[in-house]
Amino acid sequence: MMSVEPEATPTHATGSEANEANNVAVAPANAAIESDPRAHPVDAARIRVMATELKEPNIWLMRSVAAMLGMEAVEAVYQRTLEIEAAGGMMTKEGDRRRTSGGVFFLLAREQMTARQRRKVFGLPPNPLNTKRQPKASATPTTTEQPKPAAAPKPPPLTLEQTIALLKATLSIDPQKRGVAVMKTTIIGRPKQIKKLDACTLLVLGQKAPPVMPKGLPPMPDTSKATIAVFVANKQWEKVEAALKADPQDEAIIEGYPVNDPKNQLTGVWAQSCTSKNLQRAKREAQANSG
Repeated sequence: MMSVEPEATPTHATGSEANEANNVAVAPANAAIESDPRAHPVDAARIRVMATELKEPNIWLMRSVAAMLGMEAVEAVYQRTLEIEAAGGMMTKEGDRRRTSGGVFFLLAREQMTARQRRKVFGLPPNPLNTKRQPKASATPTTTEQPKPAAAPKPPPLTLEQTIALLKATLSIDPQKRGVAVMKTTIIGRPKQIKKLDACTLLVLGQKAPPVMPKGLPPMPDTSKATIAVFVANKQWEKVEAALKADPQDEAIIEGYPVNDPKNQLTGVWAQSCTSKNLQRAKREAQANSG
């Protein structure tokens, strides 16, 4: 059975983040889940498309998740995974690395399951509670161990005031000493304010609360009143607008270059590409079928 982390701390997902031996061992057990008469029907072709898009080799485990949750729930988890990846991905709990796309998918799937369902799909934690082995007493006397030095206290996180002060301090740095970079941003949502101009379209959106950030980062300023104004070429927007009207659950996905006005909590974005979740899905399925 495949090993995963204890349910209380689901920081690492299975699948692509598990070792090869576990991937081999999990297949027969997960096949039993699909054969259970109470299992949901699994669209194997759709699961293969998802696995290909997420670069997740453990298709068996994805099928088991679908059999346990149902294809509709798995589709929602898959779309949420794409959103997270488009927004820059998800770090592990320790914040030392970015999760794989498959790892994000399995973590989100675990959150949709009961404890019993998680055990059936992912197996028991590698170190169940109350089963830790106690170290055996040494038969021969050993030299007196030197006490370990006390761990250095962790520095306190920055306060919001300190964070803002640091941001303002960066303005005094000589432009010649800052270095140069290209900044690109991704916006996912449904604009309600749309103004058609002669050569482009202006979209106006609010900003959702940010996700949980890695440990050690300072708090983010309040963005509940922030405004995002996006300029999109009319030719790009027309196709996306039609897709949004056809499906009230669809959302636009826009990539572009931002210009910030922090005083007014305004971010202007000049869109380079514009699509929607449904349009992306249709494109991926067409590519998978042609391949």
